[in-house]
Amino acid sequence: MKKTFFNLCVVVGLILSTSCNKDDDGSDNNGASNELTVTIEGQAVTFDTVIVERDTFIFDGEQFTILNVTATVGTDASRTINFETEVGDLGTFSLYAFEYLINGEYFYDSGAFNSVVSVNNGSRLTATFTGTLTAFTAEGEESIMLENGIIDVNY
Repeated sequence: MKKTFFNLCVVVGLILSTSCNKDDDGSDNNGASNELTVTIEGQAVTFDTVIVERDTFIFDGEQFTILNVTATVGTDASRTINFETEVGDLGTFSLYAFEYLINGEYFYDSGAFNSVVSVNNGSRLTATFTGTLTAFTAEGEESIMLENGIIDVNY
């Protein structure tokens, strides 16, 4: 009987020690908004679905990890922002291959785009960006302005 009571106490103790704290809101974002916000042609847009994929490879004996970031407005893939960065890169121009897809048309960085990465530590990415992206269509060149861009995401 003592052994059964002891085992029951151990089980109850384990359950209580792994239960949630009363101030735990269920999120593990450590202060990150886990979204990308930007003003596109004067309209504020929140890309609230952000997927970060890691691609690790070895080049000349050195290991690199590239983050491939895709952000959408909900599940609507007709409006997407994609870019890459290397884990650990900080400062200006650390976001590259930046593109914006809207209704099947891709806009690319054509040299008038700026970014500053302030956190890029292997588990969180925080950056700001602004600039002009350009699409080359059958009708000619078309530009679109992105302003006040912010991404803050844990991955």
